[in-house]
This record gives sequence, structure tokens and C-alpha cells, in this order.
Amino acid sequence: MTGRTKNILIIIAASFLVLLIGVFFIRNKDVMWSVMRPFVIGIAIAYILNPLVEAIIRRGLGRMAAVIVVYLVIIGAAAGISFFLLPSVYREAMKFMDILPSYAFRIKEYLDGIYIKFSRTLTPELKEAIRNNIDYIQELIIFQINNLTDMLMAFFQGLVNWVIALIVSFYLLKDKDYFLNLALYLIPVKMRQDAAKISGEINSVLMGFIRGQLLVALVVAVLAVVGFLLIDLNFAILLGIITGLGDIIPYFGPILGGVPVVLVGLMESPAKALWGVFVIMLIQQLESGIISPKIVGDSVGIHPVFIILSLLIAAQFFGLIGLFIAVPAAAIIKVLVLYVFNKIVNIN
Repeated sequence: MTGRTKNILIIIAASFLVLLIGVFFIRNKDVMWSVMRPFVIGIAIAYILNPLVEAIIRRGLGRMAAVIVVYLVIIGAAAGISFFLLPSVYREAMKFMDILPSYAFRIKEYLDGIYIKFSRTLTPELKEAIRNNIDYIQELIIFQINNLTDMLMAFFQGLVNWVIALIVSFYLLKDKDYFLNLALYLIPVKMRQDAAKISGEINSVLMGFIRGQLLVALVVAVLAVVGFLLIDLNFAILLGIITGLGDIIPYFGPILGGVPVVLVGLMESPAKALWGVFVIMLIQQLESGIISPKIVGDSVGIHPVFIILSLLIAAQFFGLIGLFIAVPAAAIIKVLVLYVFNKIVNIN
């Protein structure tokens, strides 16, 4: 067996093993996600905070002291924000869930009124088709409202996972060298140089995207809250946070974040809904034309067609969470695919 053939077989075997692991996780994704959720969140937190820890270490502090300083700053900032913001968000969320049934009923009345108003001039077939579509829209709205309620309750009930995630991230940051050496030990010696190159490329792409996208989402959330307050929209803070979180999702995020704004606006008046849409469109123009290009740029380097495809696939398998992780996952897959392709092409 030649060296070329052997290398190709190794690459194919490694790819097949990764595929099998991926299929196993997908087939058991609910169980695996419930177990791994705090660890995944902890790894993400450690990854995001690591540059701050490294910056403090370069100023002369030890790793343990640097990690403690970063956590004290983060916890202090979170406590300050929670003291001023969390009570308002919690009150708005509870109030929102209390009046959701009445909102759903008013939407049903509104759609029924439109149907009655225009049904006199329509043929029986067209009236039946419109009636069926209105019923479908009503069921869809009620279903989405119930989902939103479940998500809000899960958010406030998921603090245990976040506590575990913070503990995991603390140990990952404190013992970073241990885990890096462990990963290095598991990689064959001949592949370590390639592994270092791949991890460096992935780190560069992910760090640029994550830091940039989080900063953009924060700016969008602040602008949305200010805009909703200016038009005197109910639940301005809660809707602003939802708008900011939605902005993390490319292309579909503004739509997902805008639906609650329109629904809440319609409950007050059609004019208020239009003002809400105007605020969202204005913020999106600022975000796409000024904010994102300055902060994020083309950090991922993936064509929009492939981003949309990755969003649809991730949403199909992982739901709402999939929309948030689709682009970073696509970026990682791109780096790995390019590596495998280059290896196969350049094998002597």
C-alpha cells in the first residue's frame, strides 16, 4: 500500500467516524442536549471570556487571579444590570403572559371582522378558502403564543443550568493548560501541526463572528428599546431584548424579532403596529448599512445561499437553538471541509 493510498484511507476513516458520531448525536439529540446543555454553555462562556483572561495575565497576574478578576467584573456587571433591568423585564414578561389569552382572542375577533366585512361580495368557494386560511392563521398564532409562553417560563426556570455552566467555565478557564494538553495528547503526533492550524483558523473565524455579533445584538437591543419607548409601545424593554436576540440570526432574525412587536402593536392600534415596523426597519437599515459592516464585517466568509441553507437545516434538527448556532457551525464545517479537500488534492 502506497503512502498516498494510506493517507486517503485514514482521511476517509476519520471522516466516516465523525459522520457516525454526528448521526448518533442527531438521533439522540433530545437526551444528549438535556445532559450536555450546561457543558456546552460553559464551554461557550469560557471561550468568550478567555481573551479577557489572557489580556489580564499579560499584565502580570497569575491565571487563577485573572480568572477571579474577570468573574468578579462579569458578576458585578450582571448584578448591576439585573438590579436595574431584570425586575422590569420580569414584570413585563409576567404581564405579557397574563394578557396573552386576551391578545389571541382580540386577534381572532379582528380576523373574523375582516372576513364578515368582505365575505358578502365573494363567491362561496372563495369564502370557504378564506375562512379555512383565517382558521389556520388563528391556530398558528395561538400555537406560537403558547410556544412563547413556554420559552419565557423555561428561561426563568433554567437558572440551574446557567449556574452549572458558570462553574464549568470557571474550571475550563482556570485549568486551560490541562485541557489543551489533554486534547493534544489525544491527537496523533503526525497530525498535531495540522490540528494547530485548523484550530487557529476556527478560532479566528469564531471569535470575530461571536464578539462582533454579540456587540451588534447589544446595540440593536438598546436602539430597539429606545425606539419602542419613543413610540410608547407596551413591553418596550422585553420587545427590545427579543429584537436584539433575534438579530443574532442572519436574515430570519429580524422577522422573528419583529412578529411580537407587530402583534403587541396591533393590540393597541394599527398605527402603533406600523410605527413598530418603522422602528424595526430603521434599526435594520442602520444595522445592515453601518453597524454590522463596521463591527462584524465578512468574518465568516460564507456565501448567503449557504448561510440560509445552514439555517434551515439547523432549525429542522435543533429548532430555535439551531438558528443561533447555525452560522458558527457552518464556519467550522467550512474550515474542516477545506482542510480535507486540500489534503486530498495535495497528497503526493
